[in-house]
Amino acid sequence: MIHKGHAMTRLIAVMMLVAAVAVGRPLDEPKKADPPKEKAEFKLTEDEQAMLDATNAERKKEKLEPLTTDPKLTEAARAHAANMAKQSKLDHTLDDKTFEDRAKAASYEYRALGENIAWNQPTPKDVVESWMKSEGHRKNVLNAEYTQIGVAVAKNDKGEPYWVQVFGAPQGK
Repeated sequence: MIHKGHAMTRLIAVMMLVAAVAVGRPLDEPKKADPPKEKAEFKLTEDEQAMLDATNAERKKEKLEPLTTDPKLTEAARAHAANMAKQSKLDHTLDDKTFEDRAKAASYEYRALGENIAWNQPTPKDVVESWMKSEGHRKNVLNAEYTQIGVAVAKNDKGEPYWVQVFGAPQGK
């Protein structure tokens, strides 16, 4: 006759052995951490890339360094473009949030920040051309302090595009 304590001990040992075999490692080998999951690759849409290219072409004419895209600034730009399109409203401040608030919400730490917005220009080239004809928008595009950018476009239910550029210079750079 097997004592109940020994039977339970054997049962637990067998279960541990089965579990170890099922995961393919010896009982005394510690489990290795899963490899970190890679973030989805950051990609611009075709219109966003065309807006970036047109913006950098304007900077090149003035012998300025090209702007590089930043995922956090693009996140802020996309959220604002979508919100403007949803509300069919062109404004730097929506829902009591400024572009500074949106950059902070996206965890972008900056020493300089700016924003261009536009509504209903049909193409990325058209929107950059219109910004270059406006003194304040042109200053943002050609500001040598800015090194990074987030770009976005979203359409409202009428198909009208809302364009956003968020310019930044990260802290410490």
